[in-house]
Amino acid sequence: MLKLLKKITDKAYIKQWNVGLTRMDFDELQRNGHLTEPLSWLPLNDPLRFYADPFIYTDKEGFIHVFYEDFHYGEQYGKISVAKLDKDFQPLSKQFLLDTGSHLSYPNIIQEQDKIYMMPENSKDGEVQYFQYDTTNLRLHNPETIFRKLPLLDSTILFHGNKYWLFATHRGPDSNNQLHIYHAPHWTGPYTAHIGNPVKNNLVGTRPAGQFIRQGDKIYRPTQNCGPYYGKSIIINEIKTLNEHEFVEEPVFEVNPPKNTKYNFAIHTINFSGDVIVIDGLRRIFAPLTQIRIFIKKALASAGAAKLVVQTFLMDECCIPYLSVI
Repeated sequence: MLKLLKKITDKAYIKQWNVGLTRMDFDELQRNGHLTEPLSWLPLNDPLRFYADPFIYTDKEGFIHVFYEDFHYGEQYGKISVAKLDKDFQPLSKQFLLDTGSHLSYPNIIQEQDKIYMMPENSKDGEVQYFQYDTTNLRLHNPETIFRKLPLLDSTILFHGNKYWLFATHRGPDSNNQLHIYHAPHWTGPYTAHIGNPVKNNLVGTRPAGQFIRQGDKIYRPTQNCGPYYGKSIIINEIKTLNEHEFVEEPVFEVNPPKNTKYNFAIHTINFSGDVIVIDGLRRIFAPLTQIRIFIKKALASAGAAKLVVQTFLMDECCIPYLSVI
């Protein structure tokens, strides 16, 4: 009964993620066990929009490129955007990078032979694609497909033992707890499924939460802690064994949501670029009437109701009441 009541109550909240940055390297994070505060958050003034799943790249001029899922509740699907920041985390520009009309998230960045590629999560369409990123004009081009008809979530690639290893979960009821690995001679494929798939089955420390981290001869894998609830924390695992027949990793430390910020309820992505860390943080906005409007809009849209009527009558953002924020 209590669990049912909690689920019903939870539906009354708008969930708003945002992207935050701080200066801190991996060694310091491991020693301290918590993020340096205060964090610098991307400007976000629309309660119906959120930014999540940030990845980071620092160009030769020292400018920071932050890639992230850009989601609006009025559209009900995610796009990929990029923000270009200076060394003090001040935004210089922001623009959409990719809009397929279907949900996109987790814009994983891959650096190969002085070229930058982005591989967003597109599990709703059942494909894994990558694009080359133009660092000067902030554009994507030359799309290529790695997987078709395979709905992978949060694909993350590691080079180890003269092979490329792709870690992901599968879209579906086990998306947060079952880890699948694929290996290939090149990061673009062709990939072969690991003989032990799913190699892990646990809500704590399984689903990818960012790029792999190399420290000397050690490899660390950020993962999501979805045990108590989605985004409870990030578990940093150390990979002990990885080959075509075995996979073993052990938890090393936990990263909790930052405390002294309104985005303190959850965290589920972390990435590094030198001494810069980028994360996402969640706040909950208590807005039951807005949630009802969103639910009705989705239901009417699914039934084929007039889009214009839905937008003007149900989603007039200037009239949406926000009761309180925690």
